[in-house]
Amino acid sequence: MATREEIRAVFVDPQLDGMERLYGAIGEILLTGAAFENAYSLVIAAGDVQSTTWIQFCVQCATRFDEPPEESEFLAVLEEFSRIHVGA
Repeated sequence: MATREEIRAVFVDPQLDGMERLYGAIGEILLTGAAFENAYSLVIAAGDVQSTTWIQFCVQCATRFDEPPEESEFLAVLEEFSRIHVGA
């Protein structure tokens, strides 16, 4: 199972454009006081470029790990990067 540090490494080097917009979209909602799960769901449900970027990132990450990380750990790192992006 991938460690949190291994997961962070793929976020640091996403090998995909658009992750900053994804972090920003989630982060802006977090700044309103929303829970991460709600912010994440809203951004993904919108079907915009950010949700497409997330899907592409997830698919691409499948080849970057020997075993897929736990979803909760993967999303925890997404939350961390989104909060950092907006200074939350």
